Amino acid sequence: MTKLFALIDCNNFYVSCERVFRPDLEERPVAVLSNNDGCIVARSAEVKALGVPMGAPYFKVRGILTAHGVEVFSSNYELYGDMSARVMSVLSRFSPDVEVYSIDEAFIGLNGFQDRDLEAYARELRTTVKRWTGIPVSVGIAPTKTLAKLAAERVKKKPVLDGVMVLTDPGSIQIAMAATPVSDVWGVGRRWVRRFKTLGVYTAWDFTQQPQYWVRKKMGVGGMRTHLELQGTPCFGLKDQPRDRKSCVASRSFAQPVTQLDDLKEAVATFAARAGKRLRQGGLVAGQVMAFAHSDRFRKDRPQRQVAATVALVTPSNLTQDITRAAFQALQRAYRPGYGYKRAGVMLLDLAPAQDKQPTLFAPSKADQSKAERLQSALDRINGLRRTRHDLVSLGSVGLVMKQRGGKKGGWHLRREHQSPRYTTAWAELPTVQAE
Repeated sequence: MTKLFALIDCNNFYVSCERVFRPDLEERPVAVLSNNDGCIVARSAEVKALGVPMGAPYFKVRGILTAHGVEVFSSNYELYGDMSARVMSVLSRFSPDVEVYSIDEAFIGLNGFQDRDLEAYARELRTTVKRWTGIPVSVGIAPTKTLAKLAAERVKKKPVLDGVMVLTDPGSIQIAMAATPVSDVWGVGRRWVRRFKTLGVYTAWDFTQQPQYWVRKKMGVGGMRTHLELQGTPCFGLKDQPRDRKSCVASRSFAQPVTQLDDLKEAVATFAARAGKRLRQGGLVAGQVMAFAHSDRFRKDRPQRQVAATVALVTPSNLTQDITRAAFQALQRAYRPGYGYKRAGVMLLDLAPAQDKQPTLFAPSKADQSKAERLQSALDRINGLRRTRHDLVSLGSVGLVMKQRGGKKGGWHLRREHQSPRYTTAWAELPTVQAE
């Protein structure tokens, strides 16, 4: 049976999320900023037309954005995450096989759909997602995941296609590949793009004309699989289960350099809680905890320092209190005064399935362990009532410094001066309508 895949890609996702609740922004220029309002990470078509590049530092292009009336937003992760979940929920109604590839992309399996009108199916999917969530999407359908992604990218660059491209016959596949720069092929890195130019390989079609033995020898197994996928041979299936994880990291850059250990501990406590939550969601436990911090490498006028230390857990754990305690011990060892730290984080190492956890001689008693697990379970249930990045109930260490300062946030918190309301996850920020 011939395999078929569809790649659904949300168009200018962050911008589209902002426009869902601000219809007045349709066809107006909109830009979204990265953490701490640093760089441009999403642009509407109108902003792209102004020549503002992706990743441009905000302070460098602020004048251009202001002069052209561009609406600027800080990244609203709570809103984007919830809107993404809504889109993926809609996709599950169109196929039982859904692989969430990123916050704004998903593959779905279409095995058994060969006898259907695929273009009509794709248009129904696109219309439904738009009607139910307000998010516009592009849909690419092809015999392999690489070709499906290529089709979705072509759709974005050809408005005449109205958001849908189906590549199933050799003729249409060849035409699409001949019009696609090799740099746009999923799996081809920048290093290879530069080398391809010296070989006269400029498009995806040019790449498919290279000898298989050469691709295998020079690019390895990964390059060979991409080569085969472009030729219509499926090498990548939908991932039913994520790969085994070896580590888990939670970190963040700070709005301002942090110099005090107490501020760093508050940040590390927050990161430890996030990392522990990810472990529990994945059914994993960690054997070691690393805490790290480093100064701003872009500020050559200031002293530079990178610090890190690792602490082994007595018993592998995914409980927030165990991870936080170890992270504090590691940070205490690593911290050096006299530096302004611009980023910090927590890395969990030696991950293993929770059911394989082996107790040690110095492990807590079964009664104490059971009590700690019940407490963690209760906290997770309470925090699960809120679909946001911030917990309703947390360890005191997460907000200790803030409380000591009379409620003022420490310098480690994100700068989000242009953040829109969290329309779908915060009751106090729901849009209101007044009827007369």
